[in-house]
Amino acid sequence: MSTEAKVGAFTLISLALLAFIVIHLSGFSFGGEKGYHIQVLFKQVNGLKPAAFVRYAGVAVGSVKTVDADGLGARVKLHINPGINIPDHALVTISGDGLMGEKFINILPGDMESDTYLLDGAVVQGVDERGMEYLMANAGTTLDELQTLIKSLNDVLGNEQVKNSMIESAKNIKTMTDNFNHMSIVMERMAVNNEQDLRVMITNLSMMSQSAKSAADGMDRMIRDFSRDGQTAEQMRQAIVNLSSTSRRIENMAANLEPVVADPQTAQDLKTILASAKNVTARADTMMSQVSNITAEPGIDFLYSGGKDQWMTNFDLKVSTSPNQFLLLGVDDIGGDDQTNLQLGSGNDTLAGRVGIIDSKVGIGVDSYINDKLKFSLDAYDPNDIRLKFRGQYEFMPDTYLVGQTNNVNKSAERVTYFGIRRTF
Repeated sequence: MSTEAKVGAFTLISLALLAFIVIHLSGFSFGGEKGYHIQVLFKQVNGLKPAAFVRYAGVAVGSVKTVDADGLGARVKLHINPGINIPDHALVTISGDGLMGEKFINILPGDMESDTYLLDGAVVQGVDERGMEYLMANAGTTLDELQTLIKSLNDVLGNEQVKNSMIESAKNIKTMTDNFNHMSIVMERMAVNNEQDLRVMITNLSMMSQSAKSAADGMDRMIRDFSRDGQTAEQMRQAIVNLSSTSRRIENMAANLEPVVADPQTAQDLKTILASAKNVTARADTMMSQVSNITAEPGIDFLYSGGKDQWMTNFDLKVSTSPNQFLLLGVDDIGGDDQTNLQLGSGNDTLAGRVGIIDSKVGIGVDSYINDKLKFSLDAYDPNDIRLKFRGQYEFMPDTYLVGQTNNVNKSAERVTYFGIRRTF
């Protein structure tokens, strides 16, 4: 072939391939389009475009032909492949592949069996989607409701009269322990300089020991009713420090006097004082540890399931009494099923276990921390009908997480997956 013939043949082949590609991508068929068409009415179709997939029960069965406004909303024309029968009660909605994926038409079979199917030209009413736009638009309202919920919890857990009583008690105990501290210094100096009769000194020591024990009992009760009030907590810490210092001075004075006392009754009194002071010192150290380690972390989830077209809001409060011990309480699906959670947990930065009430049923849970930002959890609950729940969360901003959760993992008919956002405070 000549050079001109080769160039011409190459050009013709290129044009034929280009025409084939254009015809294939446009969906044009020389034999006519097979299958049938249905029309779906929506109030809004944000992001849906022609040529988008149509899926029935998760399987691609056609495509979107046109998307038009009809004055009352949007009218979407769908092409359904031949041999696909869609029940007349099926739910038609708009979904997306992931949080930022392309929009497509998702057709759900529904819960009822039917022998009647949609025919060519049928018009059905679609179910409008509620995606991330809806979440952002309603975030303010949801946060207001959360603040109301937290305020209600504070009203229940922190009655104002009780709180004022605890603050006043803390002030009184602080004053008492300050006086103890001053008295113990004077008594210690008196013992060294022999300024008072030994028997009077021992009687005063006994009275101080009893008073310190009463103060310890009062602070024990306060710690059990601890309200996390900042002023009260600081006063309690100072009172415990003074109580510990005073009891140690009493213990030291009693120990120094014991070898020089000849009277048996006086010696027995000293031994009683010494034992009481040691007990108060130990209790003061324990109380200081308890007050220092109490922390609380509330959190809320906003989750959405595209497959079920439903929202779920969860609230929880994690109270840690030590670095490895915690109490988890909250409510899942607020405003829906209102499932209660109340669990005791123990663990470390790598693995933690929980036991108690999960979604209003008895169960156990395991939390695995892959690193500082990624966490996976698995819950098993309801002994009469075992159910598994799997959850993962990733911290992409401080105190803000992307969440994925699948309920009823072991039950295909009831399985549902949610995606959304979690925020801790």
